[in-house]
Amino acid sequence: MNRNRTLGPILSWVYKASLKVRKLVGRKKCSAFSSSKKGSSFQKIERIFVINLDRQPHRLNNVFKEFSPVLDENSSSLKNIIVRVPAVDASKLDSDSLNQLETVRRTYTLAGQLYVDPCKALPQNLDLDMSIEMSQQEIAVALSHIETWKKVAHGDEQYVLVLEDDICLHHKFPAYVENIWKELEEVKISSPLFDILFLSFKEVDQGAEKVRISKNTFKLFRGIWYMSGYILSKEGAKRLLSMLPVQGPVDLWINHKFSEIEALMTAKSVIPQRNDEVSGNFYSVLPILSQIGVLNDGAPSVFTNIPTAKPIFAIGRLGGGLTSLGMAISMLGYRCCSDLYDLPDDEKNSLLKNDGYRTFDAYVNVGTIDKKINELAKIYPNGRLILFTEGYAKVELEDIRKLWFNRALFLSLDNIGAWKSICEFLGIVPPVCAYPTLIELGKRQQSKFDKDSLGYRNLSHTVLKHDESPWVISEKKGWFGLPVSNPHMQTIGQKLTTAYITDDFSKLDTSNWFLRNDTFPGNQAMFNSDNFSVNTGNGASIILKNQDMKVREYSSGAITSNSLFLYGRFEAVIKPPQASGLVTGIFLHRDSPRQEIDIELVGKSPNKVLINVYYNPGVDGARFDFGYRGTPVEIDLGFDATEDYHSYAIEWDSTEIRWFVDGNLIYKRVNWAPTPIPHLPMKFHINLWPSISSELAGRIDKNKLPASLHIQSARVAALNQNVGMDLSGETESKVNTEEISQPL
Repeated sequence: MNRNRTLGPILSWVYKASLKVRKLVGRKKCSAFSSSKKGSSFQKIERIFVINLDRQPHRLNNVFKEFSPVLDENSSSLKNIIVRVPAVDASKLDSDSLNQLETVRRTYTLAGQLYVDPCKALPQNLDLDMSIEMSQQEIAVALSHIETWKKVAHGDEQYVLVLEDDICLHHKFPAYVENIWKELEEVKISSPLFDILFLSFKEVDQGAEKVRISKNTFKLFRGIWYMSGYILSKEGAKRLLSMLPVQGPVDLWINHKFSEIEALMTAKSVIPQRNDEVSGNFYSVLPILSQIGVLNDGAPSVFTNIPTAKPIFAIGRLGGGLTSLGMAISMLGYRCCSDLYDLPDDEKNSLLKNDGYRTFDAYVNVGTIDKKINELAKIYPNGRLILFTEGYAKVELEDIRKLWFNRALFLSLDNIGAWKSICEFLGIVPPVCAYPTLIELGKRQQSKFDKDSLGYRNLSHTVLKHDESPWVISEKKGWFGLPVSNPHMQTIGQKLTTAYITDDFSKLDTSNWFLRNDTFPGNQAMFNSDNFSVNTGNGASIILKNQDMKVREYSSGAITSNSLFLYGRFEAVIKPPQASGLVTGIFLHRDSPRQEIDIELVGKSPNKVLINVYYNPGVDGARFDFGYRGTPVEIDLGFDATEDYHSYAIEWDSTEIRWFVDGNLIYKRVNWAPTPIPHLPMKFHINLWPSISSELAGRIDKNKLPASLHIQSARVAALNQNVGMDLSGETESKVNTEEISQPL
């Protein structure tokens, strides 16, 4: 399991400089390699296969540079025996090809993961049979190695070094591998010397299970990650192929096969992975390990694929496909304004003046652009135009083409809905997820901004530090977002019905709620269903205790809706505990992509409330889960929330979000103020947890534990998507939030 390895710009420069300096020491011979069978006293490594994506030729060039100064037994450079193996591109794996896979089984279990990497501590309630689905990146990696094994099995060479393309060589690589080879010749009397010999690896936290067979080699049983660099014998390749299908990530699966093959590892890894290259893999097990509490890393996940070709303009007269295109362009890392008749005056003026003060770098289906498209071609010589040709006369298209030349991409309604043409045009690697399909919004009328509507902002509030991403606009003078006067439902074809839930928690209604037995990074407690209790005649309580939960120091509770909801009103009447370090949450949340709308009461500031929104673009299944701060605002309540019960509510529709306390509006956000409005179904949660961040909630006061969050009631009036519901239909009804806008 190879997690992202990134350095800052200065360290990256130092790292690259060190690689160059290392090459100045001159050429070194390694007699374990041979480009000729003549004169060899024993079988040698005769070929180097490098797995390399078509779109990453620079990585292959780096590998050639690494091996250029290393010579084989005949003093020939090892770069001469390098053969490129085209890697399988995860972005090109469609649903049909995934469903027809025969060599890879896409699901594996938590037990399979823990067999390779046993953890010192595990939660008390553990489902070892929990099924985990491989990411498309993991599938592509497995398929790439399988194709390489086939080449080795059917080739003439007895031993081949197999490499992924993000490696470099340890400065002692030539001498070390030569010594390894001599040791194996001495201790192994049979041929081949091994099935597989790992030269690049990372042992699991508790160390690999291994037995020494020579001074610098071990026989492997389990406990290493990476498939970045290994020597594979022809017989070993045949054995691996006979064991297919691969089940789970290939470096996980092969650990399960070490008992059936002759698998060896060197005492040290002499093919490290480059620290200046970013892994594009998505590790399917990481969310599960976070959920069961094995991982507690609260470091930010940052979107780094910032595009360089901008601004982007996209127009079309018939309108079909433009809403989906706007989302697709957002997913490529553009700050995209879409589906409007006009822009705010300041934004329009900055765009037409090209004065550097634009808020957006992509404009899709915006009336201003339609009228100024020829003018914009001259204003932005590096801009790009995407045009849907339906509705345009041939002569109009020719005139536009002359102005934009090779900076224009013409599409028809018949050839949209895929990443290929758009990403090739923009020079961007396609995301490893489906192209988005949304219900068309059309051009919407922007609301006139009414400063009187900002009365709620008279409450003392502080805008806190937010995530840095393409989908967050930093607060700036005169920017109030993009309010829309004629909202449209953007439900992405989901079949939704109106749901009403009113619960006083006189009992736990399992048709509406379930109790959690998991956790998340940054939470110092493990949620436990035993920590939720119904209070006779007085609602329910969540109790946070100082209790050893193996993977966490504390135990607490969380209640979550069974259903997903899209738009509506979500309300709870609660009294949080008076204890520093604790966070009470009333919120909506989803992952893939991550979207969230929060109300949080933090222990260090009982007279304040924290409201927050996390936004990532995409449709269901898109693994855009960036950000760990969101876009928080702290608001002064004017009272101590821990002293009595109060009503806290979120109203959410397709154009704005409103937060209420005791029926009074305390804050409101419209589109792009500072994020787009979340547009995908989410679950409703109420929880209590001790934060790892004293900056957020203060230091935990153990003298105040156990502490209880009291829940008097909860109410939901929203569009409901049941978990197992058919998603092929349209929206059936729209919730009327005006009917239920009064507090509980």
